[in-house]
Amino acid sequence: MYTIAEMADKFNVSKNALRYYESEGLIPPIARDNNGIRKYTDDNIQDINRVIHLRNLGATIKETKWFNDEFSKEHPDYDEGLAFLERLNHKLDQKVAEIDKQREFLNHKTKRLQSEKADEESQSKQV
Repeated sequence: MYTIAEMADKFNVSKNALRYYESEGLIPPIARDNNGIRKYTDDNIQDINRVIHLRNLGATIKETKWFNDEFSKEHPDYDEGLAFLERLNHKLDQKVAEIDKQREFLNHKTKRLQSEKADEESQSKQV
């Protein structure tokens, strides 16, 4: 059993985020001890992990709830699930492309500054 603080640390999210996920039905209701303290189980870890990954990939709350609900059915719509995951994959590709552009900019600026620094050091040695 894990506390909400332990789960928040494990997944690097706030305790409020975990409470929100529970209130929105993204994770099942969490069992509580006699004092009303949430006690998370290993099964909850899997649920939270899935929600956090889907959200980090750009899934909305509504989409995340749909995915959870759909794939807890006896006969889920695999084609819809695969199409949804493909859309998330496309969003991820777009994010990666944007990060690549930012890295290119950073590398260009780094090389430029290194060159300017070397030129300045060379000029100061000549004086």
